[in-house]
Amino acid sequence: MKLKEKISIDLEEFLTTGKFDFIKLGKTKEWILNNFADPDGYEEHPKIIKDDVWTYGNIEFHFYNNKLFLIFSDNLDILKGGKSLTLKKWILESPEKLTLNDMISALNNKHIDFHKKTNKMEQLTVQLILESGVNLGFALEQHLNEDYEDFLERCQKTNQDKYILCSFSLNN
Repeated sequence: MKLKEKISIDLEEFLTTGKFDFIKLGKTKEWILNNFADPDGYEEHPKIIKDDVWTYGNIEFHFYNNKLFLIFSDNLDILKGGKSLTLKKWILESPEKLTLNDMISALNNKHIDFHKKTNKMEQLTVQLILESGVNLGFALEQHLNEDYEDFLERCQKTNQDKYILCSFSLNN
């Protein structure tokens, strides 16, 4: 649907409640096209897979069998809503500086419940799974000239200030 004005998306509300304007997981592509802004772009996968990805800036809507099952972005350092969405970014204003500790403090200050999950195999990633269903992904930056084994050993000794926010997602 062509809109005269951009839709405002409040990312604090998204993290707190899982609401992305009035879009809900499970809605059909047709319903979204008739009730929400047109996407900036889309990627249609082979019909056997029945999976499509629509983009609003660098926020992705993933569909399976014509139904929305995932809202996702892993481009938080340049987070944009494209031609149809205006983003109120809240704490995501400077995600390249947003550590795991920073996010935990912000969530605690807003009384947003979550649980933390660490990749036990390599300890390269950490997830915060919010009560709203939103999943925040954090990762360590690997130095290109560093030996992988040395990197893994260093990761096991790394504190939460070394994990940087790299993605958000809401899925079924």
